[in-house]
Amino acid sequence: MGITADTGGVRSVERALAIVDLLGEHQALGLEELHYLTALPKATVSRMLATLQEQGWVFRGLSDRRYRLSARRLFGDRQLRFKRRLVESAAPLLLELSERTGLVADLSCFDGERLEVMESAVPQALRKRYPHTCQIVGHHASLFHSAMGRACLGELAEAEVQRLAAHEQLGDEALLRDIEEEANKGFGQRTEGHWEYPVRLPFLIRAIALPVHAEGRLAGSIALHWPLDQAPVERVSSLHLSSLATTVGEVQRALAV
Repeated sequence: MGITADTGGVRSVERALAIVDLLGEHQALGLEELHYLTALPKATVSRMLATLQEQGWVFRGLSDRRYRLSARRLFGDRQLRFKRRLVESAAPLLLELSERTGLVADLSCFDGERLEVMESAVPQALRKRYPHTCQIVGHHASLFHSAMGRACLGELAEAEVQRLAAHEQLGDEALLRDIEEEANKGFGQRTEGHWEYPVRLPFLIRAIALPVHAEGRLAGSIALHWPLDQAPVERVSSLHLSSLATTVGEVQRALAV
């Protein structure tokens, strides 16, 4: 899509609408992609995006730095709107949590069957250890082995956990007992030695997570994860579980508005 350069107000509106149309068509686009698709100077596209962000039309992902239409500009797909609203509400709070704790903060959404990783905030101190090629956002995490999944399972009735285990073809009674006992601890903890995502980090991690509720139901979870050689779970939960709980509460209040 080519757009003729013009300094008029009408042309600015046309440019903004073109960007909105492209984001609606492609779901998520970066600055370089929008520059190519609009044939506009990169600086012009950047200014337009900044204005659209200020006006609440688009938001920018933490992990991939790509632009998407905001939840209130989406129509038709209620679940997609909810996911966008969840990410928009949580993103600034995840960033604060990550920098405050020095750990990676992840957000998931649970649809009753699968757990999708929606966003991830990496603190400045850990960015060299987390290459961009290993992003887990957009992937489905294991309900039974990820901290985020186990935090969600702890909120479900036993019969529902058994149904999900059968669906995943899991017959490990020890694993199910472990999950039940974990629910009494008040947080989910990832299974040591089992990688829970389709992509792998170049090192082992540990993680803890708490569930997130919205609209009267279980919506997903937020986790803190860190390199295994950095600290044991007991130390991180002692130092940072209260901060994680505070962030979950703030996200839930933001979603209730």
